[in-house]
Amino acid sequence: MKNFRIKTHGMKRGPLDWTLFILNGVSLAVMCLLVVYPFWMIVVKSMMSDLDIIQNKLALWPQAFQFSGYVAIFTDSVYNFGRAFFNSVLITVIDTVYQLAITVCTAYTLSRKNLPGKKFLLFYFVFTMYFGGGLIPYYLVIRDLGLRNKLAVMIIPSFLSVFNMLIIRSYFVGFPKDLEEAARIDGAGNAQIFLRIVLPLSGAILATIALFIAVGQWNNWYTAMLYITDLDKRPLAYALQVIIDKSRGSNDTIGGQVQVIGKSIQFAAIVVTIVPVMIVYPFFQKHFVKGVMIGSLKD
Repeated sequence: MKNFRIKTHGMKRGPLDWTLFILNGVSLAVMCLLVVYPFWMIVVKSMMSDLDIIQNKLALWPQAFQFSGYVAIFTDSVYNFGRAFFNSVLITVIDTVYQLAITVCTAYTLSRKNLPGKKFLLFYFVFTMYFGGGLIPYYLVIRDLGLRNKLAVMIIPSFLSVFNMLIIRSYFVGFPKDLEEAARIDGAGNAQIFLRIVLPLSGAILATIALFIAVGQWNNWYTAMLYITDLDKRPLAYALQVIIDKSRGSNDTIGGQVQVIGKSIQFAAIVVTIVPVMIVYPFFQKHFVKGVMIGSLKD
């Protein structure tokens, strides 16, 4: 009997197929434009003078390149952006490793079937997602621990995210039991199984949660606003907020001309804050997509 093959590439498209094809193309083009256009405008305006920004609000390309905004945020002591950038990198790296280690250990422990009091412990963790002690008691605890005006206040209190822990736990619950049983037959203990088998095979979910933690900490300005007043210890996100507040652009008439202050500094600060995340994300993209799908498994 002959083998029949259907050639899909030579098939003719009907009017409905072409209509759907065109609509999909237009929809994707519009979505890409909506995503790219705001960021492109920020980048362009960060390289324009303040006066050009006001006179050419929809400019797609600078009439004359200038980088005074970038120079100002890194040299002006009022903004102290360079120090804030260093603080954020330090806080993000340490907190990602610190929080990921605690989250993974907690998730693995709560995924064990023979754990005594497992249901109570799970209820205890989930309960904290819905109910908290309140801002004032939390502030008093931070003050009594001596963490105010210290970089440690951005790291130590955020030792565990219950949401991230539950995602990792869902992955560990679905981890192949045959691999663990084979390791036990070979004489491996719990610690060896965890370190040599479970962790090496959990790269996708770990990379995903690490990205969640890092981005969350990079954008964390609220904690710094509450507990940090020292300019040298501000993280980048809080410094950006200060820049936006102090550089809102006041219009002053000088010699009959309108002088606009601060717009280029605003946009330059936003670009510098966003670019590190955009550089790091492509390295985690394939793990991120896979990890999100893995973390969606249920018990």
